[in-house]
Amino acid sequence: MKKLLFILFICLFFSSAFAQDKFMLFSDYALFRYADNKSTVELYFSANQRDLKYNLVNGEFTGQLNIEIYIFDKNKNKIVFDDVFGLLSKVTDTVKTKLNNKIIGQQNFTLPISDYTVKLIGSDFNNRAKCDTVSFDFRLTSYDSLKTAVSDIQLSTSYSKSTDTKSIFYKNGYEITPNPDALYGMNLKTLYYYFEVYSLKNDFKNDNIYVVFSITDLSNNLIKQFSKIEKSRADAFFEIGQIDIDSLDKGVYMLKVKMLDSTSGFAIEREKKFFVYNKNKNAPNESSDEKGYLTSEYKTMSQENVDEEYDKSLYIRSTPETEEYAKLKTLDEKRKFLFNFWRKRKTNLVSPVNEYKTEYFKRINDANKYYKQGFMDGWKTDKGRIFVTYGRPSEIENHPNEADSKAYEIWSFNNIQGNAICVFAEDEIGGSIFHLVHSTIRGEFSDTDWKAKLKK
Repeated sequence: MKKLLFILFICLFFSSAFAQDKFMLFSDYALFRYADNKSTVELYFSANQRDLKYNLVNGEFTGQLNIEIYIFDKNKNKIVFDDVFGLLSKVTDTVKTKLNNKIIGQQNFTLPISDYTVKLIGSDFNNRAKCDTVSFDFRLTSYDSLKTAVSDIQLSTSYSKSTDTKSIFYKNGYEITPNPDALYGMNLKTLYYYFEVYSLKNDFKNDNIYVVFSITDLSNNLIKQFSKIEKSRADAFFEIGQIDIDSLDKGVYMLKVKMLDSTSGFAIEREKKFFVYNKNKNAPNESSDEKGYLTSEYKTMSQENVDEEYDKSLYIRSTPETEEYAKLKTLDEKRKFLFNFWRKRKTNLVSPVNEYKTEYFKRINDANKYYKQGFMDGWKTDKGRIFVTYGRPSEIENHPNEADSKAYEIWSFNNIQGNAICVFAEDEIGGSIFHLVHSTIRGEFSDTDWKAKLKK
């Protein structure tokens, strides 16, 4: 547990401006049956080669992706796994244009039936300031041996027959390379999939099993469909295959797999989300992208969530944008505004993830966690506003118990205007309520006589 806290501290302390030290960790998982009361959880993770720092070692440039995996059993209220793994990346040239590959890893765990939280912390071994955290919850339920069941769908970038049982990607006679970010398109024009079927004979009475593959958009509009017939020779089997997605436009899609018994009418289905980016097919339009909007989370966002997200954009939206939003009448107009608001600020058009938005709301959440004052959310306080706007300070100088002055803090930002500072002083009423009393950042409140005004 000490290792986890240490790496988390590094991630929080060294977080900097949006465009600096970019590092993103991608992760996915799939659940497979192990026994009636246990399941196998496969965790997949990756990072971009170009995001790592490389050192010259014995004539090779070597980088290393560190991954800490932390698994918490929520029902037992205890940590069941916490360890760090390293993945090496060796290249002959560190020119950014040549570092186009991903560093991909996988770890498998056999766990009893329960509810779990998983946290993965990725960091650059040669530059610990570059790190990212991904967390998610999942539930392991028991597989009923009297009912047909299908595992999760694993998305991959490739597969091939193999006898190397020691490989981390080996499964049932195949080497299956996972695709943790579920992104296809450009040089990856084929989607590869793998899933397993259990207790087949209980519900399928016909030896011929119809397997229907469908690709839909997020509005459930059918984009592509095909089917095949499988012979049910055994009570359990796995399905592995590939789908050409070169014809798909840029967007978010669902892969749906349905198995049908024509005799009994029984059917069972699984689905998996994936992303497509084809630069030449659907080039982004900065002012509007109706199709992108229709497949985004904003299409169905509630009024409450729209209002909340707009409020939290306060520190980065311009005056014209504020005036534009004030004129909007309908919920759909406001949804489209937010979609385009974040789209204009997206720094990496290839990624399905808006890194700028992700970082911004990560700061909002951290501000709520660390700078809440009384009944005021952390992001609304002076400390929270400065943190969200400029990032974590390089240094914090605390003065909590000065004899002749109020408590105050000096935040230094080495990367802003040649070591800018912000000074926060405790309110007259105390209670750890701090306000900004001076700053050397252009545009922020400045008072060169701030020290004198701190006197009790």
